[in-house]
Amino acid sequence: ANTIAFPSVRDNNDLRTIGYACEVIKYFKPTITVINLNNVDGCHRNFTGYLKSLHRADHGVAHLWDFIQTQVPEMAGNTAIVLAPECGRNINPNPIIDENNWFAFDHSDANTKRVFGMMAGPGIPQNLQIGSETNPVGEVTDAIATVGEILGIKNEIINSGFLHPSALSWFDRI
Repeated sequence: ANTIAFPSVRDNNDLRTIGYACEVIKYFKPTITVINLNNVDGCHRNFTGYLKSLHRADHGVAHLWDFIQTQVPEMAGNTAIVLAPECGRNINPNPIIDENNWFAFDHSDANTKRVFGMMAGPGIPQNLQIGSETNPVGEVTDAIATVGEILGIKNEIINSGFLHPSALSWFDRI
């Protein structure tokens, strides 16, 4: 009936995925929802397309957050959002050059364990930043430990043996 809560712009599959996720959240109010935006995994061959996909993902995540806060009263004000890519990028580019003469990047060296992470919600400090380009902090698996802490099962996740031994919750790194 054309009632899916799609973002206003939905020119890639990730944004359609966001719209369907909004519908699932509206009807089921799940404790946890994981959304994989895979259009952003194009950096190895097209850096321009990668940047466009990141921009669209940013738009989609803002739509999702706004939808929860304004359309799902049971979840508004008591929902946390955790964002992280599944991997970082190599320090040095690969030899593929796109239409804007930008080199592409793979994810196969030690730098790929470095990623940005963002979170928002109740009990999460605003405008806090740890680490930087020149002072990396943490590992990609810290996002999993962080979700575990939000859900109250951090120790079980840390002790499972499936995370890197140095993994910590972002709350622990603050």
